[in-house]
Amino acid sequence: MSHLPADIPQASSRARAYLLSTFRNLHRFAFSLLILLVAGGCAYYNTLFNAKNSYEEGLKVLRETADNERTPPNARKHFETTIDKCWKLIEIYSDQNKYADDALLYIAKSEFYLEKHTQAKTHLDQFFKKYAESDLLPEAYLWYAKILLIEDNVEEANDYFRRILNLSEEAEIRSRANFELGRYAFQNEDYEASEKYLQIALKEDLEDALRAELLFFLAESYSKQGKYKEAVDRYKEVGKRQAGLDIEYKATLNLATTYSILGKHKDAYETLRKMLTAPRFKNFTPIIKTTMAENYQREGKYEDAIELYREVIVARRQNPGTARAALNLARLYENEFNNLDSAVTYYGQVGKLFSKFDSVEVADAKFNFLSEYREIRSDLTRDENLVYRLTNDSDFRDSLYQAQYDDSVRIASGDTLQNSEAGDDDDGSLALNNPRQGTTAARRAAQARLDSMNRANEERRQASGFGEDEAFGSPSAGDREGSGEGFPGTRSANTNNRNNEEEEAAEAPIPLEKRKLPEIEFDLMLNRYHLAEFYLLKVEQFDSAIVEYNEFLETYEDSVLTPKGLYSLIYIYKSKDFENPQLVEQYENRLINEYPQSEFALQILQARGQALEDTTPDGEKVAEELFREAEALYFAGDFKQALTKYRQVANMDTSWVTSARAKYAMAWIYEYDMAAKDSALLAYNEIINRYTQAQRYVQKARKKTTEPRPDPVKPSGEEGETDDDAPIADTGEQSTEVGSLDEDERVALTSGDILDEKIAWRRSRGRISNRDDF
Repeated sequence: MSHLPADIPQASSRARAYLLSTFRNLHRFAFSLLILLVAGGCAYYNTLFNAKNSYEEGLKVLRETADNERTPPNARKHFETTIDKCWKLIEIYSDQNKYADDALLYIAKSEFYLEKHTQAKTHLDQFFKKYAESDLLPEAYLWYAKILLIEDNVEEANDYFRRILNLSEEAEIRSRANFELGRYAFQNEDYEASEKYLQIALKEDLEDALRAELLFFLAESYSKQGKYKEAVDRYKEVGKRQAGLDIEYKATLNLATTYSILGKHKDAYETLRKMLTAPRFKNFTPIIKTTMAENYQREGKYEDAIELYREVIVARRQNPGTARAALNLARLYENEFNNLDSAVTYYGQVGKLFSKFDSVEVADAKFNFLSEYREIRSDLTRDENLVYRLTNDSDFRDSLYQAQYDDSVRIASGDTLQNSEAGDDDDGSLALNNPRQGTTAARRAAQARLDSMNRANEERRQASGFGEDEAFGSPSAGDREGSGEGFPGTRSANTNNRNNEEEEAAEAPIPLEKRKLPEIEFDLMLNRYHLAEFYLLKVEQFDSAIVEYNEFLETYEDSVLTPKGLYSLIYIYKSKDFENPQLVEQYENRLINEYPQSEFALQILQARGQALEDTTPDGEKVAEELFREAEALYFAGDFKQALTKYRQVANMDTSWVTSARAKYAMAWIYEYDMAAKDSALLAYNEIINRYTQAQRYVQKARKKTTEPRPDPVKPSGEEGETDDDAPIADTGEQSTEVGSLDEDERVALTSGDILDEKIAWRRSRGRISNRDDF
């Protein structure tokens, strides 16, 4: 019998121990691996969860922010965080992990809200390629279609919407597809189509927030179609849902507006009062109060409307409602009360109150238009009144001329302490507070005129139904009862302050009118022509222009501006909607017969093939052509090149009138456009010394280089002639373009098309009102 070696049992024991140790290590490794896998899955799930929370926070900010066309900064921050977390998930755990499709879709949606539509579209294209089997595909189609609508690619967008409606089993996705189609139709003013899509969207089983949004847009579609009763029902239904603040605010505000349109003003007030007392609508107070004022306005309660508009404006909160209050108030003053001063004031405030208001450009255009119109009308009224008084009221005429004489004596004696400046905005009476200005009779006449003005102003205020317009910014909200609640209360303006202001205004010295009767009459003629030209060139109101041109031609049968007025009427009666060949022929024949040497008559003859033979030497023809080129450059604003051309003409031949005109144009540019007084003076002196044959321009240059002397007026009662027929300081007529009056004193256009003068409208208005060039 053989025996086993003695060490075998010992070897077996070691083997068993080794196997047991190996098994334990494998078990530990497997357990550790399992823990790592579970922890990794939780990590990238948590990353996506945090990204989703950031995205929802961004949407919450959007829902709580009303009237924001763009994503506000605090919402943008949440969407940017979402994008960062989603990219982190994809980069660390690869684009094949089970949450990668969610992450990429969140990236695209966040980029959409950040207005990065091109990037969002690119990432959605990647989504379609990588995750064609994803259950998120219908939602990705929805966002892709929304981007296509922004790009106005309607056909392709409709294709994606059809895919959604055919593929998606989710009611919310199908509803949002119809919602987007309805909203796009609404934006394109196809309200019937919008209504159809929104009604289909509402048939789905939806959460309250989405249903409220759909109901709001359906109400808007009804309102745009004039279906106000249906709109009211939908707006009220929004209030019964758990809507976001933006939808709740807009629906409630528009409900009040719709009540107002339907004439249910009490319901409108009740709705708006509830909004004003609700803390959640505190940030929208200006627009709520403005809407309430609009309701007063619809009722015809203009005084209440004005008070509430002013209350909103005085608060000066940067809000669209504040700007809208100013715009509405300006329109009220313009259209209902014909109060141009107040209208201009409030149109000018719109952009200052809220620069992003959607009607700022409209308000600015109105401000510029009415300011210029007011200036022309004011000048007309002032000069008409002065001409009438100076012609028919001998006391007034004597008092004014006596005051002018006293003023000239003071200036000659070096007394500059008293008021000796011409008043551009005054009615022409003398300064009352200076005891040295005029005789007792003169002061009485001026005082009588001031009393007459005050009576006229008071009658105007009473006719308008309310007191004189206060300066911007008053009365303050604290001066009115009930202002804390935002409703018009009893007016409690500070009577003492107002009386003090009126007394100070009455005691303020009225500037002295410097012009004589012939000068005033000439300015009156120019202002009447300006008004006609304003309607034609500035606003293209041809009806009004025709009336003003005809009135001008009847009043001034033969003036320097008559040919141009006739030509303007010819232009109007050749225009669309005003064509009248008989009147065109009548005015053309009058131009040819009465003003054969005018530029307009020559243009008409050339058009008829009947132009007179031109006997102008070739050299002067070249000079005139260069002069016209210089004018074109000048009106285009290129002063440097214009000066070069004018200088070329001026140096051709000092015996030619065209050369003198060119030199005078150079002096004009130096003086008025470049403020180079020394260069202007040299140019004027050069005209006097070198262009002696062009006497008209020599005389004009002399007046430019000579200090004006006061024209002494003999006191009334002294022997000698009166100054009623005294000549104007410079009787040369003024044109609307540089050097455009030739020796025959005709006014010419730069080209045949009268609308070219639009370019130089502002410049020409300034020149005509400048007395130095007369």
